[in-house]
Amino acid sequence: MTAHYLRAPFWSYRPVRPVVRRLLIALAAVLLILDSLLRATSGMEVPILQAVVTTGIALCIGLFAWRPSIAAVVLILLTIGAAIAGVARDSLIATALIAGLVALTCSGMLTLLYGFGLAVAIIAAVLSPAIRLESLSAVVVFFFGAVSGSIGFAVRQQNERAVMLATRLEATEQEVAEQLRHERDLIADELHDIVAHEITIVALHAAVLEHTEDSTTRTQSQTAIREAAVQALTDIRRVLGMVRGEESLSPERVPSRDGIPGTVADVTRELTRAGISVTTDIPDQVRLPSTSLVALTRVMRESSTNVLKHATGATNVHIALTVQRGWAHLEFRDDSPPARTAGLPASGYGIMRLRERFRVFGGSFSAERRPEGWVVSASLPLES
Repeated sequence: MTAHYLRAPFWSYRPVRPVVRRLLIALAAVLLILDSLLRATSGMEVPILQAVVTTGIALCIGLFAWRPSIAAVVLILLTIGAAIAGVARDSLIATALIAGLVALTCSGMLTLLYGFGLAVAIIAAVLSPAIRLESLSAVVVFFFGAVSGSIGFAVRQQNERAVMLATRLEATEQEVAEQLRHERDLIADELHDIVAHEITIVALHAAVLEHTEDSTTRTQSQTAIREAAVQALTDIRRVLGMVRGEESLSPERVPSRDGIPGTVADVTRELTRAGISVTTDIPDQVRLPSTSLVALTRVMRESSTNVLKHATGATNVHIALTVQRGWAHLEFRDDSPPARTAGLPASGYGIMRLRERFRVFGGSFSAERRPEGWVVSASLPLES
C-alpha cells in the first residue's frame, strides 16, 4: 500500500468528503475573519507581506476542499517565501500542522516535497536575521509537522484499507449471488425435467386409460405410469438432496447412468409405448466430455418430451449423432403434422435453457417446424 502511495501521479489527490469540505471552508472563513479583527483591534502595524502570508494560508486551507495538490504547492511556496523574507514565524506552525492534511489527500511524492519544503522553510527561518528562530523551536516545529504527517498518512491507509475491504466484500457478494443464481438454474432444470418428462408420460398414458378398453394397451399404459411415477419420485428425492447439499450441483453430473446409450434406450422405450417408431444412428463407441454428454442427453430427453406433448400424430422419430472434427452433432426429427398437440401446457423453458446452454458452450441449437415435421439440431465443440 505504501509503494502504491509513492507511485501515484504527482498531481493526483483524494477528494475530501463533503463534511470535511464544509469544515475546511468554514475554518478558512473563521481564520480570515479572526485575522482581520486582530489586525483591526491590535493597534500594531502589521507588515503587508505578513498579512498577505496569513491571508494566503487561510485561502489555501479553503482550497484543500477542491484542489488539495494545488493548495499544498501554493502553501509550501508561500511559507518558504515568507521564511526567506523574514515574516514566517507565525506561519511555520500552521504549515507544519497542515502536513497531515497534505498526507491525507495528496500523492506520496507531493507529500515528500511538502515535507522537504517545510524543512527548507524552517532552516531559512533559523538563518534569517529578521526571524532568528531558535534551534529548539525549529525542532519543535519540525516535530509537529512529522507527527501531523504521520497521523494523516495513517488515516489515509485506514481509509484505503476500508475501501479495499468494501470492494472485496462487494465482489464476494456478487460471486455468492452468481453462484446462488447458478444453483437455482440447475435445480430449476432438474425440476423441469421431472415435470416435463415423467409427468408428461403419466398424463398421456392416463388419457389413454380413459379412452381405451384394450387390455394390452391398458397394461402398457399402467406400467408406463408406474415407472414414470417411480422415476419422478426418485428424481424429486435427488433434487431435495441437491437443495440440502447432499448431492453435487455440478453441471458435469451425468443425468443418465448409461450416458448416451442409456438415454437413447429410455427415449426409445417411452416413444414406442406411445406408438411412435424410433430409428437411431448412434456410433457404437461414444466418448464425450461430461459437459457435452449432459447437454446432448438433455436435448434428447427434452425433444422426446416435446414429441409426446406437442407432436401428436407423429409416427416416426429419427435420432442421429455424429462426432467429427472436434464437434458433436445431434439431430432429432419427427414426422408430426402441423397444428396438432396433446393439449398439455407449454412453457418454452426447456428450449430456452438448452439454447442458452449451447450458446455458453460455444455451440448452436435450433428447434424449428419444417414441412416434414419438427427438427431439433444441436452442435457442440468437444473442447468447450
